[in-house]
Amino acid sequence: MKSIEMHIHSFSLRFQFKYRSDFDVFTYIALAKDRGFTGVNISANGPGYRDLGGTTPQHFANVRACLQEHHMACEIDTSDTRPDNLQKMLLVASQVGAERLRVYTKYEAPLSEQMDWTVRDLKAIAPEAERLGITIVFENHEDFQGAVISRILEKVNHPRIKALYDYGNSQMVGEDPMHALRAMQPYIDAVHVKDHVILKSEGQIWVQGVPMGQGLLPIMEQTQALYDGGLRRFCFENVWGYAARLKADCLPTSAPFSLDHHHGFLNGAQLKESEALDQEWQAFESGWQWYQRALESQRFIVERQ
Repeated sequence: MKSIEMHIHSFSLRFQFKYRSDFDVFTYIALAKDRGFTGVNISANGPGYRDLGGTTPQHFANVRACLQEHHMACEIDTSDTRPDNLQKMLLVASQVGAERLRVYTKYEAPLSEQMDWTVRDLKAIAPEAERLGITIVFENHEDFQGAVISRILEKVNHPRIKALYDYGNSQMVGEDPMHALRAMQPYIDAVHVKDHVILKSEGQIWVQGVPMGQGLLPIMEQTQALYDGGLRRFCFENVWGYAARLKADCLPTSAPFSLDHHHGFLNGAQLKESEALDQEWQAFESGWQWYQRALESQRFIVERQ
């Protein structure tokens, strides 16, 4: 058997966080434990630190205590590589007991300048990450192809600065997901497991999130390749209702970019609250059940804490 850890990302339940008064970071941690996950990834972007749900040292201490009570590991997200932001978020990560901090660039500039600025930022913050014992994982979000991520990390050249490989984000820049995986693999320390389709709507080409198992990403091929490369911690991310425009000049011809599927365009944020809540929950439950069956069929076993 192939033993792995399995986190869940808070984006999986973003409408539960947004619309329900009875759902918060503590509910989320308990739910994750109940569903058999071994850790949580928490979006901490924006005012109030989003799904983390608070900004005070006491709140961070309460989250840490909840994680310890449920024997859950933790990673948190931010989305700006500038050192002042990473300095602040590393301290938040340290207070809640997170082991990794996810980041991606937000620079608007030509590619070479984005790369240079990102290398500068990550080099500057690496000593603080080392001091706190937290690994910063730089994600292929919606801007860089896999080889660019690897070139950035090669230049940074620090053991506390690694890559986060997202199973589907390379599609936004017109790159086949397996090509991105192979390019990034020497640096991959974390992943987001999800499912996508490509579709046309109102003259635009979109990358659309769908319940896991209902899309066109080669999920188990990706999972096996990552395992063979030494990865043992995965993160399930339900991205139902998410959509992003394709940034490439043309639509690639490989299988994950096929338009031959039954899905129509859907933006969960445009639905009524009740519909978004119900459909997201169904997608979360069905997607997690599908992935567990797929893992079991290929002799993977999720460790229990």
